Amino acid sequence: GENQEANASEQTNAENQEPICFYEYDDESSATVKWTAFKTSDKVAVGGTFNTVLIKAGDKSTKLPEVLQTVTFTIPTKSTNTTNPDRDAKIVNSFFGSMLNTDLILGHAKSVEGDNESGTCTFYLMLNDVEKEVTLAYTVTDNVVKMTGEIAVTNWNAENAVKELNKVCEDLHKGADGVSVTWPNVELEI
Repeated sequence: GENQEANASEQTNAENQEPICFYEYDDESSATVKWTAFKTSDKVAVGGTFNTVLIKAGDKSTKLPEVLQTVTFTIPTKSTNTTNPDRDAKIVNSFFGSMLNTDLILGHAKSVEGDNESGTCTFYLMLNDVEKEVTLAYTVTDNVVKMTGEIAVTNWNAENAVKELNKVCEDLHKGADGVSVTWPNVELEI
């Protein structure tokens, strides 16, 4: 009888303990990078994604920030997808094509502040032969990490690329005021 009571209390204690969760980047899941750029004086949104996003991360951990700290990524710019092939070609050729060595967007984590539910992640992002920091907020819902933020491509000396894109899209980027505008700000959702 004593052994059965001891076993029963061990099971109860085990049942009352919270399970240990491990976080890791799942290579089988497909990471998505959604972006929203803006045109016209009224700042009309133009959304798109990249069809290919290559991510690597280190070993699993009980702390999500430790996993995020190991993230590196590569994005081929030719995988731009706005569901409009003509627009995609203009973005690839006139925007990314006007930059230096931007067949690939490269990045890696610099630092992470937060916990297993939310925080910020700062990345080094290489674009137009310039490496700059980008800080994104992250949240976790149903075991999926979502990062959001905004960049200004002018931080990567891409003013000329914005002008070239606006030149080939001039009529399409005119608003009610007749002025053609391509904004340098891009919202990100990863």
